[in-house]
Amino acid sequence: MTKTKILLFFPVLVLLGWVISIQMSLSTGIDVVLPVRGFDPRDILAGRYLAVSVDYDAFASECPVEPETQRFQKKEAFFCLNSKKIVLNKTDCSDFIKGYCRYGRFNDNVSRFYVSEKISYPLETVLRNPEIKAELSLRVTKEGKAFPQDLILDGLPFDQWLEKNKSPSK
Repeated sequence: MTKTKILLFFPVLVLLGWVISIQMSLSTGIDVVLPVRGFDPRDILAGRYLAVSVDYDAFASECPVEPETQRFQKKEAFFCLNSKKIVLNKTDCSDFIKGYCRYGRFNDNVSRFYVSEKISYPLETVLRNPEIKAELSLRVTKEGKAFPQDLILDGLPFDQWLEKNKSPSK
């Protein structure tokens, strides 16, 4: 009976340890706000969610445009937070977002910022409006992993912005 209890409790302990390690890593991370471009896809399995990505095209980049034979290969790259530049070698970066270059573009693997289904349509409309300044607040760990914290529209968190502008919801 004791063996059974230990075997049943072990996965819970592993999961708890994993969550605590991520939370500790996030608590020592730094906050960064970067511009985004976004859209609102519909996924049969995930439902409606707001998919945004940081607009790295606005920053200088060392991402190479690969020849045709190497087009599908990923090349490790880093977005330096202090110089706001995408580099292939992080020696100059004290704080960075780790990612990769492919097809001459930087990808940081931060793409989904989940919101309730009721406000996904109004946010989709807002993000398509070029007059609205949309940014994503990220928490970046020392290892360079970025986690989305909040969507910021014209300097306000998205929920406050929607309340202020009384966007119709579907």
